[in-house]
Amino acid sequence: MPHSLSIKNLLFTWPKKSDFSLEIPNWQVETGKKVFLYGRSGQGKSTLLNLISGIENRYSGHIQVLGQDLASLSQRQKDTFRANNIGIIFQQFNLLPYLSAEQNILLAQRFKSSDKKLQPENLASICDRLELTRSLLKQKANELSVGQQQRVAVARALYGSPRLIIADEPTSALDTQTREQFIQLLLDSAQSSTVIFVSHDMSLAPHFDQQLDLARLQQQRSDLDVA
Repeated sequence: MPHSLSIKNLLFTWPKKSDFSLEIPNWQVETGKKVFLYGRSGQGKSTLLNLISGIENRYSGHIQVLGQDLASLSQRQKDTFRANNIGIIFQQFNLLPYLSAEQNILLAQRFKSSDKKLQPENLASICDRLELTRSLLKQKANELSVGQQQRVAVARALYGSPRLIIADEPTSALDTQTREQFIQLLLDSAQSSTVIFVSHDMSLAPHFDQQLDLARLQQQRSDLDVA
């Protein structure tokens, strides 16, 4: 089965933090898999997601996302590639409070290729599945409840049918019941996408196809295929 993600000999170090490095000899994620990636705080989980999404560029080694070598793209091309192919759910949802829910969902449109512009039918289908009504979509983000903000964040990530969805601890501020609801909502809505979900909350791991420890990934032999 093809891989949505392939990493070889990845090495990342922060310029001003000589004591921190992220090193992954070999990691592949099969297309369509739902992966739970865990590790202790400060280990580099968010950094890894930024590398996979092309937000962070200072690394050595090879990162292929959906068959595309990220190092071969300019920053503008990475922005377009990310907007066309990757849905991102942030820890605090990162909704702009002064924009409406609908405007937040459509925010990435400015970076998309011309052939991937507005898709009203796709948006309507997603909002219907997530129970985002027309009146709710017109409300500003700061007027929404936490649960409503969750659904808007998922809708933004799913809009345009991205082939890869990455989530950076989006449940860390939620209570137990709300966390469970959020995970079920995300996975039910992203059935055809590959999902990489980062968290330190091991109670969520059983919802996913695979559970991977970032520390173990960094210890893999370079000839070991983790899929």
